[in-house]
Amino acid sequence: QLMKNKLIAVCILSFTLINVNAQRLGIKAGVSLAKGTYEYTDASFSTENLTGFHAGLIGEVPLSDNVFINTGALFSMKGTKLNVLGMGVDFSVNYVEIPLNLAYKYDLGVVKLFGQAGPYAGVGISAKMKGGGEEETLDFGSDSDQIKRIDYGVNFGAGVEIKKLILGVSYGLGLANMSNDPDETVKNGVLSLSAGLWF
Repeated sequence: QLMKNKLIAVCILSFTLINVNAQRLGIKAGVSLAKGTYEYTDASFSTENLTGFHAGLIGEVPLSDNVFINTGALFSMKGTKLNVLGMGVDFSVNYVEIPLNLAYKYDLGVVKLFGQAGPYAGVGISAKMKGGGEEETLDFGSDSDQIKRIDYGVNFGAGVEIKKLILGVSYGLGLANMSNDPDETVKNGVLSLSAGLWF
């Protein structure tokens, strides 16, 4: 719990400091393929990609000619598609997410290649389950029938910059168990394809 709170505090503080002092600000958006993991007691259930999107503001501060710290504030759709007793169930959670990445850029002239990695923290703003023609809104909280509002994990990404255009792919590995049920484990995992623009 203490480690989680520290990670969230670091991400929020870094987002504030970086965007106040940012050398560049921009926007990005794209498609998210969410495929979380779901386990109940000792059984693992098969999951499939749940398609969503992400969008928001980004900023970066250079540490050297090639090394940068970047962050942002992104609306991000996560969750997974479950197969429960032969029926497909969409489990979706919407977050406001703050990543904090260390990036390395390799300048090829017209194009820059980059790789980046770092932690993220997210705050859930809405959640629902849909399947069998029915839809249920899920509540955040600490009861066993509610889900945890805070998500955190690590991001890995790579891409190219062409002048002000950014094209990238990333994977967010969730480390937080979203469930309050002691017999249940639900974690996020999201592959994202994005395009962005520096101002």
